Amino acid sequence: MTAEKRETAHGRFFLPALGLAVFSVWLVTVTFELLLIDIANTFHVQVGTAGFVAAVGSISGIAAGLLLSVISVRFNHKLLLMVGLACTSVAAVGFFFAPTFDLLLIPNIAVGAGIAMATAMAYSLIGEFYPLEKRGRAIGWIVAASALTYIIGTPIIGLIASVSNWRATMIWFSLPVALASLVLVFIAVPKKSNENFAAVKEPFFEGCKQAILNRSAVAALFVTMFIMAEGSISFYAVSFFRSQFAITIALGSIVILVGNVLSAAGGVVAGFFVNRIGRKPLGTFTCLVAAFLTLSFTFMPSFGLSWGLSALRFWFAGMSFTASGSLIIEQLPRFRGPMMSLNAVFMNLGMLLASVAGGIALDLYGYQTLALILGGLGVLGAVVWVTLVRDPCKKQETKFPS
Repeated sequence: MTAEKRETAHGRFFLPALGLAVFSVWLVTVTFELLLIDIANTFHVQVGTAGFVAAVGSISGIAAGLLLSVISVRFNHKLLLMVGLACTSVAAVGFFFAPTFDLLLIPNIAVGAGIAMATAMAYSLIGEFYPLEKRGRAIGWIVAASALTYIIGTPIIGLIASVSNWRATMIWFSLPVALASLVLVFIAVPKKSNENFAAVKEPFFEGCKQAILNRSAVAALFVTMFIMAEGSISFYAVSFFRSQFAITIALGSIVILVGNVLSAAGGVVAGFFVNRIGRKPLGTFTCLVAAFLTLSFTFMPSFGLSWGLSALRFWFAGMSFTASGSLIIEQLPRFRGPMMSLNAVFMNLGMLLASVAGGIALDLYGYQTLALILGGLGVLGAVVWVTLVRDPCKKQETKFPS
């Protein structure tokens, strides 16, 4: 059965199931971005210190990604995806009951694992079930699903927090969505994610070995780390606007909403252009623009101008995630599961780098220094992308003009 026939055979709910899975695992992160100051006040810690919660999630995401890179060559990808969603459900309950800041860190272990597992398996399944000419568009919708977490989640989280508190968002929103996603994945995603799954039993470490030996694959992983570090500026953006320009939580919700509408649109639009322009050229341009906007928006004298540049950064960031994801997924076609699992590791390394360096810079020097560090990492990612990452689909793309 061909990849296109497999896609049709499993119906129209296959991609929505993957999108909802990615959507659900990012809801906790949205809560922290929007209500970071409130969470810090609950436990009487500095905002930069509260931001270190993300570091714990990143470390657990790294561990989960490394484990996935080994076991994904043998274990069913649907099962691994469902385990990630189960981790998110457990985390939502843990956040609701956490009595101290130290104990708040524990459920974030499950958050990091859930994001790593759901993201890696969603991309892997797209690579296995969609033909090359449709993968870019499918990845664009997954990128959009991440942004939709903010578009849909932000107003709901803001509403729940306004009538109760940040804890209530976990039990009344994050948990039900994670459980609903678990059910949809169970129904809509096929049991065997690879037509050769039962026939071919690769050695556990073969995928990791092939990735390490491939210079382009290694470079692509480091690019993921750098652009995820740059993208982490969004985690601090609302706190910056609230601190610098004294905006309200309601306006902060609008800031996140508008930015992620643009990110979702950019991700989807990029999916239609990856075959025309090329994955590498599109990624180069959009990654550089996003990085330079990060470098500049915290230095603007007015809220309107600063917000405008930040919102524009979301558009180009969404495009860059689609372009880079579309190229990374093709680096090792035979070992997409391990490759995308390692990609999840480097995503978390990028977020860890941003949370540690950013938290220190924020507490000691302020938001402008934070933006300079993260924007600089984005520029570095673009340099590595141009010089070391190859596009194995370049010749094939000429066959797919749309």
